[in-house]
Amino acid sequence: MDQKLRDFLTAFLLIVLGVFTITSDARSWDIAIVIGDEIDFFSQNQTLIGEATVAGAVSLTGIAYDDKTRTLYLSDPKNNVSIFSNDLTTKNLTSKPLLLEQDTTYIVAMAFDSTSRTLFWCDAYKKTIMKMHVPTVGSPEKPVLLHTLKGIPRGIALDTCNSQVYWTNTDKQNPSIERSNMDGTNRTTVITKNLYEPIGLAIDHTEGKLYWSDDEEGIHFKIERSNLDGTERELILHSRNHQPVYLTIDKDFIYWNDWVHAAIWMIPKNITNPDLPSKFKSYDKSIKDVDPNAIITRDNVDTIDCDAILKKRSGKLELSEISQKVTLLESYNNLTTSTEEVESDNYQTCLNGGFFDRTERTCRCKSSYTGTKCEISLCHNYCLHGGECIVTSFGEVKCLCNGTFVGKRCERNLCEDYCLHDGICFLHETLPFCECKYSSGARCEILNEQPRLEVPKLETPTSSLSKFENTDSISCRCNENNHTSEKMINQNENCQSKTLIFVLIGLIVVLIILIVVMSFYLNKLRRRPRIKKRFVVSKSGVTPLTSRPQLTDNQCEITIENCCNMNICETPCFEPKLRTPMTKSNNAKKDEKNSLLDNMEGNSC
Repeated sequence: MDQKLRDFLTAFLLIVLGVFTITSDARSWDIAIVIGDEIDFFSQNQTLIGEATVAGAVSLTGIAYDDKTRTLYLSDPKNNVSIFSNDLTTKNLTSKPLLLEQDTTYIVAMAFDSTSRTLFWCDAYKKTIMKMHVPTVGSPEKPVLLHTLKGIPRGIALDTCNSQVYWTNTDKQNPSIERSNMDGTNRTTVITKNLYEPIGLAIDHTEGKLYWSDDEEGIHFKIERSNLDGTERELILHSRNHQPVYLTIDKDFIYWNDWVHAAIWMIPKNITNPDLPSKFKSYDKSIKDVDPNAIITRDNVDTIDCDAILKKRSGKLELSEISQKVTLLESYNNLTTSTEEVESDNYQTCLNGGFFDRTERTCRCKSSYTGTKCEISLCHNYCLHGGECIVTSFGEVKCLCNGTFVGKRCERNLCEDYCLHDGICFLHETLPFCECKYSSGARCEILNEQPRLEVPKLETPTSSLSKFENTDSISCRCNENNHTSEKMINQNENCQSKTLIFVLIGLIVVLIILIVVMSFYLNKLRRRPRIKKRFVVSKSGVTPLTSRPQLTDNQCEITIENCCNMNICETPCFEPKLRTPMTKSNNAKKDEKNSLLDNMEGNSC
C-alpha cells in the first residue's frame, strides 16, 4: 500500500473515532485559541473553561465557526486532511474531513458564512482566495478559486450583511487590503497607503468597522481600523516587539496572537488613553514548544441580525440628514410661519451642527462640541504650544504636538534643559537627542578643546577700530555655566610654528648630506678591480706548462693559470682587465685560454 494512502487512512480513522479529548465543557466559550494540536476555550474574563486535544492533528492554523449549527472548522497544513469540521453539540465532539491535501496547500486563515453556508480560506502556498459550499447534510462541494494574488494572503474576514469578503495582501511591492463580492465580482482595493505587511483582519459588524494588524519593518507594529470602505482611518496602537499574525474582536476588546512572546494580547476597542496592551493568555512557559495561532471570538461570529444593524446605520444617516436640515432651517428662520415646523425656540438654538431632541427637549451635539446649545468646542484652549486638536468619532480629544512638545495636551517640552553646552536638541521617535557643537556625550556634557572664535565686528568709533587693528588678534569664548573666559595668544602659536619649520628644514638638509656621502663611497667601491683565479689540479702525473720531471702516481700538482711557466708565480704575466665581465659562453672561455698559452710560450718572467 502506498505510504501516502496509509497516512491518510490513519489520519482519517483518528478523526472519525475521536478527534477531541476534552477536559471540561467547552460549549459555553467566548474565545477559542488553537495551539499545536490543541484548542483552548476561554470566557471573556480570561478563565479557561475547556481544553481539547485533536487526535491526529499536527499544527492547527485556521479556525472558523458556525453558530447556527455550532460547528468548528479547523485547518492543518501538516496533515493529510487540510480542513475538517467538528460538531460541538455532541459530547464526544466527533468530526469529519472536508478537504484532503492536494498539490501542497497551506491554509492559514478561514471564515464561514452561515447564510450561504460557504467556507472561505487563504492559501499561502498557492497565493489564492478559495471558497467551498458546505451543506448541512451530505458531502461538501469542490473548492472554487475566487482570486489569485501576487502576494501571500494572510488574513480573511466576511461582511455577511453586504455579502462581501475581505483579505490582506502582503505583496512587498504593493501591500493592500482588498475586498470583493462573495461570488468574486467587483474586486476593489480598500486600503493601500501606509501599509508594510498587513496580516490579521477582522470586521466589527455592529459598528461597521474594519480592523487590521500591520507588521512594520523592524520591531514595530500597528493596530488600525477604518470604515468598511476604507474611510475614517484611525490608528489604535503603535508599539514594538510584537509579531501579530491573527486578529479578532468582540464587543469591547481587540485580541491578537504574538509569536515573539508566545502570548495572546488584548486592548479596549474604544481606548481613551495610550495604555499598553495587557496579556490575555501567555504560552511562554508551556510544555509544548509551539506558538498560538488562530484566535476567534464567538461574540463576533454568532448569528448576526443584519436588519437591526442596517437600521442602526440608516438611523445615523438620518440623524446626519436632519442635522443638515436644521442648519438650513436656521439660515432661513425668518421664513418660519408655523409652530408645527418648529416646536420651540430651542430647536433653532443648537449651534455647530447640533440636533434638537424633541423628546428630551435638549440639544444633541456633535462629538467635538458640548454645552446646552453645543456652543463649547472640546478643542477650545485644549492643546498647548501650537498643538493641533482633533476629535475622533468616539468623542475622544487628541493633540498632535509640534516640535519638541509631548503629552496629552502638548504641555511638556522634552528638550527643556536637556542638552548642555549650547547643544541643539531634537526629537527622534519621541526621544530627545542632542547635536553638540564643541562637546560630546549623550547630553553634550563632555567639553572638548575649545575652538577659537572670530571677534565680532562692532560699530565703534574710528579710534577704537585702530586700536584693534594694531593689537594681536585675541579671541575668547564665554561659557554659560561657569562664566569664565580663556584667551589664546596668536604670537606664541606663530613662534611655535616657526620653530617647527626650522627643525624640519634642518632634518631635511642632514638627510641630503648623508645621501650624497653614501653615494660617493658606493661609486668608489664599485670601481675596484676584480681578479678571478682558477686552480687546476692534475692527478694523472701530467703537468702542463712546467719543466719539472713527471710526478709519480701518488702525488699531485696545483697549477695556477694566468702565470708564467713556473711552479709558483708571484706576479702574473699580464694585468687583468678592470670591470671586464666574465662571459658565460664556452667559446669565449676557449679563446681566453688560447691567448694565455700563446703569451706564455714566447715570453718568460
